[in-house]
Amino acid sequence: MPGQDVSLGERVAYYRRRRGLSQVVAAQLMGRSEEWLSQVERGARALDRLSVIVQLAGVLGVEPVKLLGKPFLDSMPVRTARRTTVPEHMPAIRRALTRYEAIDRLLDGSRRQQPPDLADLRRLIAQAKGYSQTERWSALAPITPGLLEDAHAAVRMYDGRQQQVAYGLLALAYHVTSGMLDRVGEVDLPWIAAERAMAAADRADDPLLGPVCAWRLAVVLRHAGRIEESRDVPLAAADGLRSSLPETGPARDSVYGALLLKGAVGASTLADATGVRDLMREADSVAARTGDRNDYWFAFGPTNLAIHRVWLAVEMDDPLDALIRSEDVRLEELPPALAERKSSHLITVAWAHHLRRRDHDALNTLRQVRQVAPEQLLFTGRVREMLRLMLKKERRSIRADLREMADFVGVLN
Repeated sequence: MPGQDVSLGERVAYYRRRRGLSQVVAAQLMGRSEEWLSQVERGARALDRLSVIVQLAGVLGVEPVKLLGKPFLDSMPVRTARRTTVPEHMPAIRRALTRYEAIDRLLDGSRRQQPPDLADLRRLIAQAKGYSQTERWSALAPITPGLLEDAHAAVRMYDGRQQQVAYGLLALAYHVTSGMLDRVGEVDLPWIAAERAMAAADRADDPLLGPVCAWRLAVVLRHAGRIEESRDVPLAAADGLRSSLPETGPARDSVYGALLLKGAVGASTLADATGVRDLMREADSVAARTGDRNDYWFAFGPTNLAIHRVWLAVEMDDPLDALIRSEDVRLEELPPALAERKSSHLITVAWAHHLRRRDHDALNTLRQVRQVAPEQLLFTGRVREMLRLMLKKERRSIRADLREMADFVGVLN
């Protein structure tokens, strides 16, 4: 089985041969040419669209994550591991996430005299989300086990109205944990956290938490290759929100708009240009009411819509349009607390430059990401794939800078 450090194209070749398919047959099943598949396997062509990866995985008879090379942490290169403390905290996070409720009750009975203070727990969740939105995973990972433990204890040790509040905090704790686990390359654990977030939200006092957690579930569905569900889940949540809370308000609108954006992401992967257009148009009207906000840490507003339009153009296979649209993104309007939005956008721009064979511009853009959120470079598969492809051609004009960046990320051969 191929390891973490092999390219996506090499994984395609491995699973194609394992299934006994020639390049000609596999390409025909894809509706592509043999030369196209040959270029993918050699690393001469980027396999940059999730919809194509999902289709190819179906032809090869494997789950999409097999081609994407996850999980990441289990085989993190040594040079990359030195730049983050996340791996050393993962055993404790796994234990905290998968402990049985009966064990929790026993442990609480022997160790806890008082329930966690709900105000303190809310502040800890805000701190965790702050780390998430600035891609500081080495800061988030150490506090995650305690956060989950305290949130579990709160729902068991309170009752009545306070227990409802505690369930809301538990939902948010699972929500941020799922996001972190997804980002660092776990496969099954983000599912567990996302589903438990939904269950906790059902028992909370906040009607917006269910839709908030549906957004997170949609992300997990997408990364698992379940694209239609990743579109349908947030749109169903948006419909339910619109009917159950018809009165507009900043928080409700922010959640509703974020669900529309997530639906547009799924529609783009399904090549539904009409759906993308209609959803983005509705999201525009919502953003006109809200302005740039960060309710429930969604960073929803006109700036985030502009960022999404760049990403959607890449997903719809138009990197030139993405670069043109990137000129409309006002990153200077994003506060430092939203570093993830800025760095994610810059990675998209770098990828668009790479697809346009402008590796010098791509590398310069990645340098900006490194200044804003260096850990995001370590855990973003698209960055690793981009650098691997760039190393294969390694133009003299960027050789030294490219090798330094590849060494930092951990893909230098």
